[in-house]
Amino acid sequence: MEQKLLFFDIDGTLITEGAGVLPESTREAVRLAQDSGHLLFVNTGRTRTSLPQKITELGFDGYVCGCGTQIFLKEEELLHARLTNNLCCQVVKTVREYGIPALYEAADAVYFDYQIPDKENQAKKIEDTFGIRGKDIEEIFQDEQKVYDKLLLILKSTGKSKELKEYLSQYFECIDRGNFMYEMIQKGYSKATGIHFLCEYMGKTLEDCYSFGDSENDMAMLEAVPNSIAMGNAQESIKNTCAYVTEDVENHGIYKAMKHFGLI
Repeated sequence: MEQKLLFFDIDGTLITEGAGVLPESTREAVRLAQDSGHLLFVNTGRTRTSLPQKITELGFDGYVCGCGTQIFLKEEELLHARLTNNLCCQVVKTVREYGIPALYEAADAVYFDYQIPDKENQAKKIEDTFGIRGKDIEEIFQDEQKVYDKLLLILKSTGKSKELKEYLSQYFECIDRGNFMYEMIQKGYSKATGIHFLCEYMGKTLEDCYSFGDSENDMAMLEAVPNSIAMGNAQESIKNTCAYVTEDVENHGIYKAMKHFGLI
């Protein structure tokens, strides 16, 4: 088989949700696919600093981070869509006025606004999920060179939340991640734009691409390519979108899907 480009979500796809278990069969599938000459990319909503070590140690050929806002081929940065410091500060001030807990994700850091009461200890939960320690968003106000790329908010069903969402929609696409969690992505970028960018850069077509995912923020990349694979643990809307549904992560879903398509 000629060289293909394979794109993988992380949570719920390469590793299990919550516990973050990486099945040995997934590790083996990645190795075998690369041995067959294919190029493998992580395609994630996480920014580069939030990539788990267990993932980076697998030796992927590149990374599409922050839902298409930062793209790497090996360690070479090919693209980085950056917000202005002025907009970053404006957004923080507005979110602060509404008293909404938020996580601000930069390429090299994750920021929290410690001025907003965190009654449900969301910051600690997110730090545990990402495996990193958050920084204070005040650093953005103190240094004009510092910016973030995207944000994650807890928006419960209130009039205030609706107003804030409408404000943010001027600058961001809003993805509902469930449990009142909303991911705000720079307009014009997605996991799909990352695939399109790399296809053009590497002289490939969408027919040369395979994408693997399980949740709503994977929808764009799964719809973008004909060879789309939903994990067995995926949401029903994702399964209905994809060309093929494999097994759950822990039931060797990645390995079995690659076997099905003759990639290994």
